[in-house]
Amino acid sequence: MAAVLRGARTIFNRASATYLMERVFVLLPVHNRRCVTEKFADCLLRQTYQNLHLILIDDGSSDGTAEAIRTKVETVSVIRGNGNWWWSGCMQQGFRWLTDHGCRDEDVVLLANDDINFGPEFISAAVATLARSPGDLLGARYLDSSSGKVVESGIHADLRSFVFRTADSPKQINCLPTRALFLLWKDMKRVGSFHPTLLPHYLADYEYTLRATRRGLRCFTAPEVVITADLDTTGYHNLDAMLGWRFIRRLFSVKTPLNPVYLTAFVALTAPGLWKPINILNVWVRAGSRIIWQGLLHLRFPRTVVHNIIS
Repeated sequence: MAAVLRGARTIFNRASATYLMERVFVLLPVHNRRCVTEKFADCLLRQTYQNLHLILIDDGSSDGTAEAIRTKVETVSVIRGNGNWWWSGCMQQGFRWLTDHGCRDEDVVLLANDDINFGPEFISAAVATLARSPGDLLGARYLDSSSGKVVESGIHADLRSFVFRTADSPKQINCLPTRALFLLWKDMKRVGSFHPTLLPHYLADYEYTLRATRRGLRCFTAPEVVITADLDTTGYHNLDAMLGWRFIRRLFSVKTPLNPVYLTAFVALTAPGLWKPINILNVWVRAGSRIIWQGLLHLRFPRTVVHNIIS
């Protein structure tokens, strides 16, 4: 019996060693948030999983972000941008770096935001979980840092009505944010590159994971792979109080999730069949209504009308 147990333990250790040998490439786009990025680096340095390579995609920072991270992290490669890459452009540069540097198909890629926090076992747990589900995309569950409750554990996207909500069950997940998204390099190549012109920033992560779903990959989350995050560090998320020309400028900013130009691109890339023109029309009807109410008439837009992603 003891011999059987020793044999089983040896097999388990070999299997563990197999997935622990995989290198994890961390694609991290940053811009002028040195303190935030340093906190991310501290989380990375505390990881029990050590086979890591940070790809820091510094899109024109002027606050010494790249220099500070170089002093902290030994295995780091820095890609420098001009400040106009945004999220998709940064990820595209990271994708090219991985393509040019001969990554192995079984290497793991982590797409991450720098404003997340995670514990020492985070990457180890993710690699082990992904090893049990090859051909899938693993998203981290997002926890409320004060209550410890799960805020988000996968998205169900209704691409007809364009309503995006937290999935009620794992089978409903067809979309994931990329605050912390793990996938194998061979699967990333299968999904393909990004759309820096059509979707430079917001909704680009949803488009990417929806495309992965269409190409036969499964999106899932796991209870042992969790983060906390500061979701209010960037972007113009609430335009309800803005009026006049200021509202119109913000509505068409790259930093606005409801920019109708990029919403149109998102619909065109993700909506099925005849729902493309229907939802593109909805985008511009609602954007036009808000421009008239808030931009021209200087009136607050009725909040009850705003109920889904294309509002």
